[in-house]
Amino acid sequence: MSQQERITEIKQLLETKHELKTGYLVKHFKVSNDTVRRDILKLVQTGQAIRIYGGIAALNLTGVPEYLTRTHILSTIKIAMAKLAAQLINSPGLYFLGTSTTLVQMGQYIDQNGVTITTNSIDNVVSFIQNRKLKVEIIGGTVDNLNRYTYSMTALSEIRNLTFKKVFIGASGITAQGAFVINENDANLIRKVIQQSQQVILIAENYKFGNQASPYKLCDCQDVDILITDKSLTKSAEKWFKPKLRILRV
Repeated sequence: MSQQERITEIKQLLETKHELKTGYLVKHFKVSNDTVRRDILKLVQTGQAIRIYGGIAALNLTGVPEYLTRTHILSTIKIAMAKLAAQLINSPGLYFLGTSTTLVQMGQYIDQNGVTITTNSIDNVVSFIQNRKLKVEIIGGTVDNLNRYTYSMTALSEIRNLTFKKVFIGASGITAQGAFVINENDANLIRKVIQQSQQVILIAENYKFGNQASPYKLCDCQDVDILITDKSLTKSAEKWFKPKLRILRV
């Protein structure tokens, strides 16, 4: 059995058991402790589960963690994807970055003068203002304390007067129906930003494809111009997107 097959089965087990001990997984798969530890590390690093003493646990009953939970997940994959995304900010202009634990890491890797970053993410502002080459603007409104973004009906109106060179979005689930997130207000704002953007860049790890746990749609897959991910898409997933989709892999 391959690592990906074991990881898929571990995720299925977590849906019912919620916690799994390392010893249980060793016996279940008939593999070594080191093999199970590598499987656990893969799940934790990609944000699919959390490490607990002696094993692994589900993030929550839906499999989709809230933003504050995800900020504590250290992922080399997220850093590599952030570096790739930062390279796409390669000319002066106005860019929008959504709320994402991957996107928030882009700030230190952007090396372009004349760039203005607009965002609704509090953590994006904190991160990006440390890069002195960037001008940073935050969308005003009410603060969602748990997911750390701002939202208001006024902001939706103001966005209609802006044109963004590129919008960078994250998603907690991607299906044939589109890209989805778990927060309604965030989805409402990002949908409006996408309408005002010349190019749409989606950043999503491979495990999020086929995940239907998130209810609020950001966009159709056909709206995406560039996809940044960590593994090749399946043939069926490739068909969700337009033929000219540009895929960047870490």
